[in-house]
Amino acid sequence: MRQIRSRRRWLIWIGAIVMTPLVGWVSLLAFPQVLCRHQVRVGVIRLYYDDLPEARARALALTVDDRLRASGLADTIKPARVFLFQRPAGYRWITRLSRVPREAQGFNLSVLGNTFVSGPRVAALGEQSGRSPRYSVWEGDPAHTIAHEVGHQYVVDRIGRRALPQWKREGLAEYIANIGLIRADSTADLVSRLAVFDDDQAWRATGGSARRGWDRIHYEAGLVVEFLIDVQGYTLADVAADSVTQEGARTALRAWAEPR
Repeated sequence: MRQIRSRRRWLIWIGAIVMTPLVGWVSLLAFPQVLCRHQVRVGVIRLYYDDLPEARARALALTVDDRLRASGLADTIKPARVFLFQRPAGYRWITRLSRVPREAQGFNLSVLGNTFVSGPRVAALGEQSGRSPRYSVWEGDPAHTIAHEVGHQYVVDRIGRRALPQWKREGLAEYIANIGLIRADSTADLVSRLAVFDDDQAWRATGGSARRGWDRIHYEAGLVVEFLIDVQGYTLADVAADSVTQEGARTALRAWAEPR
């Protein structure tokens, strides 16, 4: 009997030793406010930040709110929780716990409803590219990155955790992040931005190569999704359907743009 009790105590101690780091890991990802002690709430955005003037944080949250509402997919009831890191150490902790490359500008953990963005990383990529092409991951605007990552959350909230192809995941997020600004920009029609995608010179500054990198792939995905929704009249559910393929959507976009 004593041996059984002793064994149980050992098992409890071992379980506690194993579970303590796991609980801490989950808790920090679920409640990262300990790393971002300041916050502002503007519309559909609750922005937590570690080191930023409050006026700038509020202006940023307002810009993101405008972008998300323009997409028609904003959740006006439940604010999106965004954690913006200006200090590299905090973001480094979060990326390690999430197993996300720390080079990423940001990412969304939809299961917890949290979005994480690195201000310095966004700024560094913008400096590298000269903040172009516009409406791409290289524009160096944290509002774009935040709206893109929250866009991933909106898609999951509406169609569930189904496995979408990368071009649909990223294209929908780019559409949500950019469409409001694009509609108000007379120089950024779909045909003009398709020409930017085709222009190797426009992409050389971003990676030293004209090849199709992840940045260019995201840009094209945004164009294709925009075409499906704004030109073809597809709904979010239509775009997510298995019958909608990347090659088919690309071909339709090119055929539509050719005579223009």
